[in-house]
Amino acid sequence: MTLYAFKNGVTPFEESRMNPLLALQPFFIAYEGTQRAAKTGSGVLENSIATYSYCTRFTLTGSTEIGRVELEVDKDGSGADLIVQIRSGMTPASGADGTLLKETIIPKEWIPLSPEYISVPIGLTGLTSGGQYWLVVVRKGDSTNKLDWVGETTQDSNYPAYQRAADAGAWTARNALHFKVFSGVSGLPVHIVEGGTAITTVKYTSGLPSALYTYIPPEDGPDGGVRDILTISYSGGLPVKGV
Repeated sequence: MTLYAFKNGVTPFEESRMNPLLALQPFFIAYEGTQRAAKTGSGVLENSIATYSYCTRFTLTGSTEIGRVELEVDKDGSGADLIVQIRSGMTPASGADGTLLKETIIPKEWIPLSPEYISVPIGLTGLTSGGQYWLVVVRKGDSTNKLDWVGETTQDSNYPAYQRAADAGAWTARNALHFKVFSGVSGLPVHIVEGGTAITTVKYTSGLPSALYTYIPPEDGPDGGVRDILTISYSGGLPVKGV
């Protein structure tokens, strides 16, 4: 059973929808993990995700799974949801989008106004160590309320990147984009994904949980749903409440 939030006119009150909210859900935990691929740098070029979709290639080194990825993004206005995909077999220059392996949505409410690496849970297994995969961000937003993906002012042949304004067709080469790819069970837990769709993200300050972020999308798409942020308070070094 996939876990969705309620939405007026979409989700009736019936046992098949209500009981999963009370029952245990299948889940996976994404830890900090080990970095398997990354393109970073001192560049501060902002690439509007309202204007284009973007993709960039990476090689998954020393692992057959992806626990999570990080992208350096910021938002303007109220922002827009961040739609992240992992694909295999893409040939962007010819318009071949390959196979969609995973899509995850991060709510706009979680994106800061200043550039920051935002963690996105992936939870893919059974991949090929040394294989090439593509990280895709889907166009969303408008000229006022949007996200920007930060990158360099030059291209990098080791991490080729492309952009496309349309939903299909050939992509155009562009400058390198900042990202990191992680796998493995090590470090602190960063995400818990329940029922395939409900995301809880833990933020840490000095090694202690400082905030909990929760997103449960409605059944008819990403807009709306549950979008909560709770700040954790401590007393005597122990967590006592979240508000």
